[in-house]
Amino acid sequence: MRTLLPARRRLSLGLALAAALTGLGALTASAATASAAPAATAPSPIALTSSACPADIQQGESDGCVTQLQLELDRTGATIAVDGRFGAATLTAVRVFQTAHALVADGIVGPATKAALDAAAAAASGTVDLRTQCGDLRTGASGPCVSTLQTMLNALGARLTVDGQFGPATDTAVRDFQAFHGLAIDGVVGQGTKAALYSGNAGSTGTPPPPGTPVDPAKVLAAAKAFLGVPYVWGGGHSLRGEGPGPSLGTCDGYTGSIQPCPADTTAGVDCSGLVRAAYWFGAGFDLANGGDTNQQTLDRHLTPVTESQRRPGDLEYFGTDAHTTTHVVLYAGTDPATGADMMYEAKETGTDVHYVGLRTGGFWYHVTA
Repeated sequence: MRTLLPARRRLSLGLALAAALTGLGALTASAATASAAPAATAPSPIALTSSACPADIQQGESDGCVTQLQLELDRTGATIAVDGRFGAATLTAVRVFQTAHALVADGIVGPATKAALDAAAAAASGTVDLRTQCGDLRTGASGPCVSTLQTMLNALGARLTVDGQFGPATDTAVRDFQAFHGLAIDGVVGQGTKAALYSGNAGSTGTPPPPGTPVDPAKVLAAAKAFLGVPYVWGGGHSLRGEGPGPSLGTCDGYTGSIQPCPADTTAGVDCSGLVRAAYWFGAGFDLANGGDTNQQTLDRHLTPVTESQRRPGDLEYFGTDAHTTTHVVLYAGTDPATGADMMYEAKETGTDVHYVGLRTGGFWYHVTA
């Protein structure tokens, strides 16, 4: 797959985590209801999801539900008076929050806005401890635990929207963090990843190998293996929305697959060049063609043409009409010790997942160096 955008954003995990996590601890009643004391005349705050609050809180209402709404809006960045009255300033703050969190910006605080606001406010208050209050977190998770995770990753250089939704961008940020800390690159925030997040060394990123340092194919292949089972997505893994290397939503531009309607803009995954990009980003610390397509990758300075007989594990095989006009790429995995067969990692086509299969030959071979 080669209709891609070349944008790239790397995580720069260089900020001190200890400062970012000051105040993270157990959820308390005071932390959950107030980050600053409401005005003396404001009604006592009422949790937004309480049965005492209407399903839709909107302009004109005056009660403790609005007091809580204003407290949470201020906690997430607004600067409005906490008076318990839903006026023009509160309406504007609600719409700004909704826009920032990809919600319908109608100024009405319904169930979706309440959930997003509660999650963002909880994270901003540092009220959740991932180690003691949350189970393993992975794609599809939601709530305050995810919001706290997103806030912690942002403190380390990520640029995630703190919305409490563990989607493709959060998955990529987690994998980046895991790669930099020598953890299993699986996108799952389990015990090991949590320990690293809370460690005093969480701000240490490690650095890519110096120029000319031999690539360790074992690390590249281990990174590729981590993506087994990830769906093939046309354009997935190419920073179309700024996620960086790793699984992401794709694009339907140029899509000609048999599965209709095109699932690329609703499914997170990688395409063929997105897979090898992620393998070398997480396994060797550099970005092939800055996220470009297969043709652009063949022109990358890290690639050196070799013959098929010279292939080694970690090499790339591109298929096309010539060495720089290509439509597909696979990562050579070497000989499987159990079967004696030459193997490859591949993201083949829509409707399949990244897989480990017997090597196909007949393409154009490249060795990759740092």
